[in-house]
This record gives sequence, C-alpha cells and structure tokens, in this order.
Amino acid sequence: MRRRVRDPEIIAREQTLRAWLTSGRDDVLQRIDGLDIGWGGVQRWGTAKMPDVGTGRHLDFACGVGTFLAQVGWRFPNAELVGLNIDFAGPHEPIRGLLLRAGVQSDLVRADARRMPFGDDAFDSASCFLGLQDIEIGFGDDGVRAAVWEATRVLRPNAAVTLLDTFSFARFDRLLRESSLQVTDRAERALAVRWSRPVAERAIELYADGWADQARVSDLKERERIRSRAARRLKADLARQLASTGFFVPFGPVRMVVARKRA
Repeated sequence: MRRRVRDPEIIAREQTLRAWLTSGRDDVLQRIDGLDIGWGGVQRWGTAKMPDVGTGRHLDFACGVGTFLAQVGWRFPNAELVGLNIDFAGPHEPIRGLLLRAGVQSDLVRADARRMPFGDDAFDSASCFLGLQDIEIGFGDDGVRAAVWEATRVLRPNAAVTLLDTFSFARFDRLLRESSLQVTDRAERALAVRWSRPVAERAIELYADGWADQARVSDLKERERIRSRAARRLKADLARQLASTGFFVPFGPVRMVVARKRA
C-alpha cells in the first residue's frame, strides 16, 4: 500500500506541475493560469478536510482540467479514481498530460454530470471542486440540482460527497435537502492570492471569455452579451476590492460541504 503524501510534498508537486502548465507564458499569464494548480491553497486544504477515500472507488465529477483530481490522488494514493467531465477539449485538453506529470492514475469519462453513465451505488465517495458553478452557467439551477441528484444516485449508502464551490451555505443546504444527503461537515477558506490591478484586469478578460464558453451558446451576439455582463460584474468587484484592500482576490471564499447518503 502506498503511503499518504503530506502537505510539504504536495506543495512541491504543485510547484512542479504549475511550472509545466504555464511554461512559455509571460509573467502575468503564469500568475493567472498558475492559479489552476492548487487554487491558492484551497485544493490542498479541501483534500485534507474531506473524509478519507482510502482504497475505495472515488468519483470527481465536473473535473475540468483535473487539478483537484490530481490533489485527491496525491492525498489518497490508494484510491481508484474516476474523473467525469462534459468534455476534454479546449481548456480541459491538458488533463491527460497533467495527470501523467502529477503521477496520478484515473479513468476519464466524458459525460454530462446531469446524466452520469454509472449504475446506482457505484462509488464509495465523490467530490466536485468549483464544477457546480460551471454547470450553473451552462444549464442553470436545474442543471445543478440534476448533477447533485446524480451524484447521490451513484453513491453507495453511507458514502460521502464533498462539494467545494462559491455557493452560500444556505444554497448548499437547499440543494442537499432535495436529495437523500445529510450534511456532516462544512467549512470555508479564502484563497491565499493577492493580485495587483494589471494582473486582475488581464484575468478579468480571460475569465469573461471563459464564462461565455461555459454558457454554451452558439449565437455570437448572445455570447458577446454574456461575456460583457460577466466582465462588468468582475470589474465592479475589482473596483470594490482595490478600494477596500488594495489588492484583488479572483474567487472565493470557497465553501466546502460534506454530506453522506442516507442508508
């Protein structure tokens, strides 16, 4: 049985993976894109607080480019991992190279989290890191509820799901009340990130483009309206943060909820 990796070694692995992911990019883009690895310490914090996955079969749904999946693999090296995402193209295309360099083995399943291609009670545990907000952008609140329902369905009785997102605890409570999940733990964490205005302004343009991509609309005018609305919100948040603190934190705080499926 492989040993569990501790935080100092995880930090070193994050640094190596970040250098690979951002290679060849300018200094500002390295800071922006490098956030994907670790998310300002939040991913490492999340895997330290989530229930021990052990040797069980673990599903990370809406896994994106796989950075949280890598963290789960580092923290629980004996688990059987499955990563599910609606696509592995565009910004998610590096996932296979990322997991290879991370030294983490995982089956990757291309599928919609609202309709998971697994049988009932198929997993011993599950997680989702910032994936619910992406599902909401593309498929609305109904899409988020459907994904949580599906995660509940594929979990075995008494198994735990760990959800990490920027949703309020009140919203998490409403989501989980609709399913057969019982909350057992909750916590929140701010990102250890402080960006200056030049970094933040460039990030805002990239994030607004990403928001439009996640909306999954084909009409170019509608896509531009979505991108413009997202950019305006982010710029207003930037102005508020600079006025109050003098720096910009791009996301957060991230809230974590652990819930178990009732027997």
